Amino acid sequence: MYSQINSPVSESVQAQSQAQAESTQTEAPSQSAASSKASSNQAQVTPSGQDTASEVYAVSAYVGQPDDWRLLLANRNNIVKNYAPKVKQFDRRYCQNDVKYYFDERAFDDAMNMINAALDDGIKLIILSSYRTYERQQTLYNNKVNYYLNKGYSASSAKTHAATVVAVPGTSDHNLGLAIDFNYLEQKDENSKELKWLRANAERFGFVMRYPKGKENVTGVIYEPWHYRYVGTENAERMNELNMCLEEYAEYLSKNT
Repeated sequence: MYSQINSPVSESVQAQSQAQAESTQTEAPSQSAASSKASSNQAQVTPSGQDTASEVYAVSAYVGQPDDWRLLLANRNNIVKNYAPKVKQFDRRYCQNDVKYYFDERAFDDAMNMINAALDDGIKLIILSSYRTYERQQTLYNNKVNYYLNKGYSASSAKTHAATVVAVPGTSDHNLGLAIDFNYLEQKDENSKELKWLRANAERFGFVMRYPKGKENVTGVIYEPWHYRYVGTENAERMNELNMCLEEYAEYLSKNT
């Protein structure tokens, strides 16, 4: 789930349920697509210079991608294309409505360890969204643009509003296979037992909240307490220690390594 903050937050939050429902369709990766795109698992990333939607309020400058695959950036200034990670399918018992969801196979065990640890503590984490191909993201975005066009919006306004609900292709963590949206939750549910457990425990398994409160001016995305991103245990611990979001951490590493 993704909502840029240049539109009113209330509208973005209200639209979450619809966007989440649209994303919960079987995302079976195409083997032919994977082999033709990125057999080496390397991302093609370019700074954004295209007018795909209205300008976000602020997003950290393009600082170059870290060498660590766990720290790949996907945002308006770091458009990720031609990236097809090798993925594994989650057991559908852990997925909303028995939908097939996938995750980068290199981080899959850590994701499952976290979900099972939560279960041991009486917390059921339900996967609402995970890996999406670039093509799937393009379809979701185009569908949302057409939705607003049919409501009478101009082409530019339709793109702007669509981008507040569905990420422009190449700007979504979900395209990397390293992000999971958990449970059917909104900002007002930040103190739910599920999200409280994630805040307290996710870093032990290499996950961080991708779009934390107070970092909206850096990420360009509203506070999303349900969206967790895999970065590896040592990175997760350091990011939380420094109180940095991924954009800030990538910049920090570029200056200190």
